[in-house]
Amino acid sequence: MPIGISINSLRLLLKNLNTNESTKPVVKKIDIDKPDIFHYEKESIHYLERDFPENNGIRREFIDSYINELNSDLSIKVNRLLIIRNNKVIAERYEAPYQKDSWDCVFSASKSLVALALGLLYDEGKVNLDLPVCKYLGNEKKITLVRNKKITLRHLLTHSTGSNFNEMSTPSSYKWVKDFFNSGYKFKLGTKFDYNSLNTYIISAVVEKIAGVKFQELVEERIFKPLDINKTYLDISPEGYFKGGWGLYILPEDMAKLGIMVRDFGKYNGKRIISREWITMMTHKQFEASSFNHVFDYGFQTWVDEKNNFCTLNGMFDQNILVYRNSGVVVVTCCSNNEAFHGSNLFKISHKYFAKKDVDNFPLCLDRGSHEVSNYNNLLYYYDHIVGKEYKPVNKIANTCGVMPLLLQNELGVYVQGIKSIKFHKDENDYFIELVEGKDTYKIKFDFKDGVRQTLTFYGNVFDCAAQGRFILSGKGEVYFVISISFLEYPSTRYITIKFSKDENVLSFEYSENPGLEFVRSLIDVQTENVQKFIQNAMNIINPDLITGKIRNIFAPTFIAICGDKKIRTYNQIKKKKS
Repeated sequence: MPIGISINSLRLLLKNLNTNESTKPVVKKIDIDKPDIFHYEKESIHYLERDFPENNGIRREFIDSYINELNSDLSIKVNRLLIIRNNKVIAERYEAPYQKDSWDCVFSASKSLVALALGLLYDEGKVNLDLPVCKYLGNEKKITLVRNKKITLRHLLTHSTGSNFNEMSTPSSYKWVKDFFNSGYKFKLGTKFDYNSLNTYIISAVVEKIAGVKFQELVEERIFKPLDINKTYLDISPEGYFKGGWGLYILPEDMAKLGIMVRDFGKYNGKRIISREWITMMTHKQFEASSFNHVFDYGFQTWVDEKNNFCTLNGMFDQNILVYRNSGVVVVTCCSNNEAFHGSNLFKISHKYFAKKDVDNFPLCLDRGSHEVSNYNNLLYYYDHIVGKEYKPVNKIANTCGVMPLLLQNELGVYVQGIKSIKFHKDENDYFIELVEGKDTYKIKFDFKDGVRQTLTFYGNVFDCAAQGRFILSGKGEVYFVISISFLEYPSTRYITIKFSKDENVLSFEYSENPGLEFVRSLIDVQTENVQKFIQNAMNIINPDLITGKIRNIFAPTFIAICGDKKIRTYNQIKKKKS
């Protein structure tokens, strides 16, 4: 990796770890990642036909059992679920506040779309998988490492380039193609599997060069239009290419259509879109990824399990299009699981129900009740005591807090400016929280039911959101008030937990998020043995308790805020005075 990129990546990490000051990008942000949402009030959706499970060879009790088993597993949090057979939706479920008419950011499932686009060109004879990629890009003379001049589309498709320039490096670079090809490497070309989203980005750039049109124009005309997919959004890099390794925003309904086409080897409603040859290569093993600490093997930008005739278009936090060819079932899951790859039990449970052609004779899972925490609406009078008051933080850690969750901040490369003040409002039956972040003010409406849907704009990026309020009691009978702000296109939810004290002018705030700290832990678990040893050795050198505390302060910072001129001493002030 170029030395400048390495330094900038380290600087960004240190900025994230500093909980006294708001994080700022290490290189100037020159573009807006997300200027649009799916306008659910005016956009049309071409829905698949709905039908009963029993009309499609599956008992309703069987589907209920599958959903019950997912619900009973605490590692699984499904926000949206579609089950399709015979090209009909036979079951669907939406966990409030998530809805069917909001995009899902599918993260790495975007990779499969890039492979599909390349397949269009392969079918036209315009692609040689074993030709050096620089021949297509015309950048051979600009590559300083001879080894990297030999990288082919096959290497990129199977994540076997070993490039050091990956998605963690992109916030520190605006020339992704150049830095990828001039980056160092980990191993000999084609010898190991090393998952890297920048491999897919380079394929995206190649597709544009060969096709002679923008990537989105190509897929809209030749993939989305034949599938009756009306509107998507594709995130663009600073260089103008589709990011490829991530960045596709698509409705769950339309994810299902992609799954049907992949299941049927490139056909949709009897019409050929992509060749059977290409889809076969995409969805069958091309590289043994399972020997490199992964659950499944890898095709072309798609995870595969040949034993069960299964493949999945998979994205972070378990955004999935699960394709079961034996049973003909396609399952779409949009989840908030704390998983980077395939660590949750979602795949085991789904395999159990849908991997075989015929339904297995196993005991069905009964409904074990909801995970929902009771909402104590009788505690609303606590809210009345804080209405109209302005609370200001007294701890520096508030400088790192904001409405946007930290993982989403790092995804988009934009960072909160810190909480300056918090107000609560009530207008008849409407409730609001007003947050001042730096120079920006956000007045967010919430309710105590399924959430108030609204569009929020942060630093030019537009988000489809919903906000809910809830009162809960601790085991000691302490009253907590939680406002959850769900970013509906993502698995991310910001939780603002307010703890009441005897003095209504003093409140304690915790800014937590899901996915969050558990996701970071799962990300470490899937690293190579050498990386895990490095992390463990680092923790042995540095006080592990100190690291744990730092990480908690990052993902669940807590601060005290006061109303008026009341003087209180924080823990740090007391400690400083004693010293």
